[in-house]
Amino acid sequence: MKTSFSLPKTGLLLLLLLLAVLPTFAQFRVIGYVPSWAGDVNSVQYSKLTHINYAFLLPTATGGLQPIENPAKLQSLVSLAHANGVKVLISVGGWNDGNDSGFESIGGNAAYRNTFVTNLVNFANQYNLDGVDIDWEYPDAGASANNHALLMQQLSTEMHSRGKLLTAAVVGTNGASILNSVFTSVDFLNLMAYDFNNFDHSTYDYAAQSISYWRGRGLPANKTVLGVPFYGRPTWESYAQLLARGASPNADVFNGVGYNGIPTIKSKTNLAFDQGSGIMIWELSQDATGANSLLTAINQVVVQRNGTTVTVHPVPGRVEAERFAAQTGAQTEATTDTGGGQNVSYFDTGDWLDYSVNVATAGSYTLGFRVASATGGATLQLRNSGGATLGSISVGNTGGWQSWQTINATVTLPAGRQTLRLYAAASTGCNVNWLNFASTTPPPTSATTIQAEAFTSMQGVQVEATTDAGGGQNVGYIDATDWLAYANVSFPTSGTYTIEYRVASPSGSTLSSDLNAGSIQLGNVAIPATGGWQNWTTVSQTVTINAGTYSFGVYAQAGGWNFNWLRITKVATAARPAGTTLAASGAGSLERSLELYPNPVARTLHFRAESALAGSSFEVIDITGRTVLQGQLAATDLDVSTLKAGVYTLRISAAGQASITRRFIKEAE
Repeated sequence: MKTSFSLPKTGLLLLLLLLAVLPTFAQFRVIGYVPSWAGDVNSVQYSKLTHINYAFLLPTATGGLQPIENPAKLQSLVSLAHANGVKVLISVGGWNDGNDSGFESIGGNAAYRNTFVTNLVNFANQYNLDGVDIDWEYPDAGASANNHALLMQQLSTEMHSRGKLLTAAVVGTNGASILNSVFTSVDFLNLMAYDFNNFDHSTYDYAAQSISYWRGRGLPANKTVLGVPFYGRPTWESYAQLLARGASPNADVFNGVGYNGIPTIKSKTNLAFDQGSGIMIWELSQDATGANSLLTAINQVVVQRNGTTVTVHPVPGRVEAERFAAQTGAQTEATTDTGGGQNVSYFDTGDWLDYSVNVATAGSYTLGFRVASATGGATLQLRNSGGATLGSISVGNTGGWQSWQTINATVTLPAGRQTLRLYAAASTGCNVNWLNFASTTPPPTSATTIQAEAFTSMQGVQVEATTDAGGGQNVGYIDATDWLAYANVSFPTSGTYTIEYRVASPSGSTLSSDLNAGSIQLGNVAIPATGGWQNWTTVSQTVTINAGTYSFGVYAQAGGWNFNWLRITKVATAARPAGTTLAASGAGSLERSLELYPNPVARTLHFRAESALAGSSFEVIDITGRTVLQGQLAATDLDVSTLKAGVYTLRISAAGQASITRRFIKEAE
């Protein structure tokens, strides 16, 4: 919200100090190491990375550099990466059989440090690199720690003055020999949250402990990058080798080898989004290909969290203003507009917001800007990555900073993933809540199928091969309270949709569906007994959904079933097919009426229901299946301020009613 006023000098100084400590927003980093001795640079999935570290360049004891191994590979890597907008850094050091004598010698001698820094600057310029990653494993306490900090400070001055990055790899925990002064020298730290133990060397808990350790020491979230392994211990086999031997891509243990499967990698990526600013991978050549790729799993979470749209019909759908990939000048605040959440504010002349958007079909689109202004006089433009203006609107005085209007413009968009910039060509003050893209071509009525294993987040399930028609994989091992979510599913027009579920169950079960983590309930669907885990049938429901882009959730009200795909079809008429259901069944009035709001929530979750809830037992379950809150409700609200940002399941057991479950999103305060 804005007001027009002037500040005395002391007030202005205070405001500037406050703004200086506000969090900055940047692109979520995905950093992959490429060793000189492994992997083909032509096989790297560049579109799913932001940075690549080429490993390793080794120092000499007097500040020189040993010849880089496979220089032609480095040259090709830089060329391919830059063509795809990916930055490349040289990683210096590494484990090197535990021999860090070169670093120790350089760090303790000012002349050697000067020589080393000069040589690194020249090396970076020679290979057109974007920066340097120091992997000193590991400085010792005392003089060695001080020398490490001096070296990093000197490198920071020389690299940053040339517009290049400086990063470092550090241990996950117990890193006292990395002094806090290093935090100001680097652009970010890569936390090696692996190799902690022999077997369980890289659990989710250890990842959380690693972030907690460094953040607790004062490392800013925007400099915290969580490292994940693409290999197992104690055998040191790559993830791809483990799968080739029969390991599951959805497990973390195989024949005594501990590794990270897809669910854990996704959970860690969400953790990094919530508490840090990126994911680091050691190393890319160890990944599997196709649907089992861990980098693809990371990218699925990035796409979901960054707001890139997966479409049901050929429209990009709604993009929430605060889900920008990059920005300058703007801030976010809570909104009172319909749907709640946040809006972007302080959007002044020259400010801009970048969004990663996936356009399924090239063509003409109606672009809706959701805006509010107490002053008017704003001109907003949508630009492509080349800077060309695709469309613009003028924003008048809407009557207040939270008095919202939708203003439309027509734009022509090419197909494919692209970066679109919302630019304030002129503004004396404007708030933005969302952008909505709607195709000017009527949407098709043909069905769109989403494979069950294409979830962007989940709890408790695994993926397995299916014998159903079409082959591929299905989701199995589904127990009560397990769930799957499919991010940014777009329903282009308001109306009636038939949703079909391909399921199998030896003895029958029940599923339910919802939108936006349970804020909109679509109801229960009964799963009949099909006679076996691979005996498939299709069940359906018909629901009315308002136009928009949602996270589509499938929830296991009971376990004992497999899931192969869901299919969404726009119904041409309001007639409902026989045997379908619109509302939940079998759970009483509470199941039908219970609403949670706001959702997402920062502090207090409120309930609205036909039945009294006071005295009901409740349980809050996190994405890993752990109970994080429980007790009895004393009123029609629940304090969730102590929870970390993420997706949670709330289970309420009310007297005389079956247990009711809802999902909600806890957002950072």
